[in-house]
Amino acid sequence: MFVKLAWSFVTNKKSLKALVLFFLLCVKINAQSLSFDQGSIKEKEYYEEIDIEVVHHKIIIPVTINNKVCKFLLDTGAPNLITSRLAKEINPENIKKIPISDANNQVDTMNMVSIKSIKLNNLNFENNAVLVTDLEEHFILKCYKIDGFIGSNLFKNSILKVSLKNKKITVTDNIRKLNVKSKGTKLTLLGQQKSPFIEIILTGENGEKGYEHALIDTGMDGFYEMSNRAYSTFSKEKIVSERYKSFGTSNIGLFGAPPPKAQILLSAKSLRINQTDFENLITTTMDDDNSRLGLDLLEYGDIIIDFKNKKFYLESTPTVLLDTVFPVYSPTLINQKFVIGHVWDKAYEDQLHFGDEIIRVGDFILSEMDFCDILELKNFRNNKTPYELEIRTKDNQTTTIKIDIR
Repeated sequence: MFVKLAWSFVTNKKSLKALVLFFLLCVKINAQSLSFDQGSIKEKEYYEEIDIEVVHHKIIIPVTINNKVCKFLLDTGAPNLITSRLAKEINPENIKKIPISDANNQVDTMNMVSIKSIKLNNLNFENNAVLVTDLEEHFILKCYKIDGFIGSNLFKNSILKVSLKNKKITVTDNIRKLNVKSKGTKLTLLGQQKSPFIEIILTGENGEKGYEHALIDTGMDGFYEMSNRAYSTFSKEKIVSERYKSFGTSNIGLFGAPPPKAQILLSAKSLRINQTDFENLITTTMDDDNSRLGLDLLEYGDIIIDFKNKKFYLESTPTVLLDTVFPVYSPTLINQKFVIGHVWDKAYEDQLHFGDEIIRVGDFILSEMDFCDILELKNFRNNKTPYELEIRTKDNQTTTIKIDIR
């Protein structure tokens, strides 16, 4: 038996995320004089390798604008974006205000501008549209010390290869120049943003199969997250199994925290991407309309997003056994404090609660750490060594809990 999920995408909405916390930006475009799908690349035949850095689990690439080398975050799940400071330096003429609403349906406006030239090494991308926002004052985005985002719409006429192993991205016009050894799968580009989606296959414990489309999102932490919409269908057909239901939040909207709600920790026998079966899948649900494949996919092989020919390649082994850590909890940020966002392990449901402030993780005392260094605690929490977690409850009681990782 198999289930094929009808997938959805609202073409006048875009998303912008950062960190483990997702900053969802719904952009409603009214005028057509400026749009995300405008712009072109000057070169006709090209092959360019660009060195990357990985900072706080994000890909950072060098970008030249106005003869100045800047640092941009590579995010195929978002549109192009620059900081307010950089926009003042460029002083663009074509400016349009766009109404936006965040994940909590709070409404504001953001400028969209056109940039004459965005250069990646020797490649010159001309007249591309970008959003403008103040990243440097944002309490989390400031940690990346970036000048903007390079999104999927920049590569709409190109082929992008991303390799964490070699710490390079490659941009070319010809797929043959990449010597691809794997078989490609169909790539669907949606909206002006040209968001890249591929079909994936989930298999349940009894062999039931489910098909859905997922966004290739290099700006997302983690391997794969399932939309609540997909979960509601796949769980009924026994394709995925509920491990635990948690009430809380791990998402923060651009204009504030969303109300807490229930999310699901789930498992499946395997997840197939192209010709690779990822076995022993454990993940959580999330509120976006469509599921996502994140940056951790690149831990298992290089990816090639062929925007030009609408193909996707994963250069990996036929089978990968996911050494997934069973999460006890996930943190979030409320009122500038790190707190328990979700509790995922029933054994801890009487000890940890949504909103408990995290004071200490192992030997790391959060009040003594630089805010941005706290982002690196993800690696510590994901190893399989037991550690102590000190929390302050809502009634101002301090308690220490031993966290055993499974």
